Amino acid sequence: MIPFFRKIRRQLADDNQFLKYSRYAIGEIVLVVIGILIALQINNWNEKNKTEKLETKILKELQVNLRLDLEELQADISFMDEINRACLHIQEFLEQNQSLNDSMFKVFSILRVTPHFDPNKSGYQLLQSKGVEIISNDNLRNDISLLYERSYPYYKRYEEERLRFHALHSEPLLLEYFSMHFNPSIAHFGEFMISQEDYSKLRNDQAFSKMLSAIAFENSAVQDRGQKAARGIISLLESIEQELSEKID
Repeated sequence: MIPFFRKIRRQLADDNQFLKYSRYAIGEIVLVVIGILIALQINNWNEKNKTEKLETKILKELQVNLRLDLEELQADISFMDEINRACLHIQEFLEQNQSLNDSMFKVFSILRVTPHFDPNKSGYQLLQSKGVEIISNDNLRNDISLLYERSYPYYKRYEEERLRFHALHSEPLLLEYFSMHFNPSIAHFGEFMISQEDYSKLRNDQAFSKMLSAIAFENSAVQDRGQKAARGIISLLESIEQELSEKID
């Protein structure tokens, strides 16, 4: 097209038809500009399409990650109920001065378990590498950042505090009275044993009774924070599902 106009332009110039030459020259410029604008528009459309596809991919990966996180967190929260029940059961067992049996050894073994949440972050790491601004929905982008940058770390701090308490207080007192043997066929991979002499001491040890209350307190604090994190996950999953449904539509 451009060589064609150049040929006409030379012919008009040779014929000294300045006005017609000017019109063709302007027309040629306009066509070139239009061509450039069309090319830019196509390029912008292609870039936008690529960005939207990447955003959808990230949201779907976040969705998978969050579902796994929720499943793990809810399992941890459920087990924390079991820990609280164990503390109460042991306290009642000691107060009633009952004789030890195999079922109670299993209950005692629960005291040393500290559920640990390990979130799946592949989707969020991909989002960070591509830039969080790729999420076009401002509210959704803020909710994602809030969960991963505030809610998860805040919950982890509660877990770390409980782990420190366990390492400094619970575990030493348990080891003072119980011998522990690894046994993969038993729940929690531990087999607790205690001599009758140590059990007699244990029943009268006020420090052990206080430890039971402290374990339940620390555990309940972690559980409460875990429930808040779980609600945050559920809310974010609903928002992501809504965003994906709108993109598909």
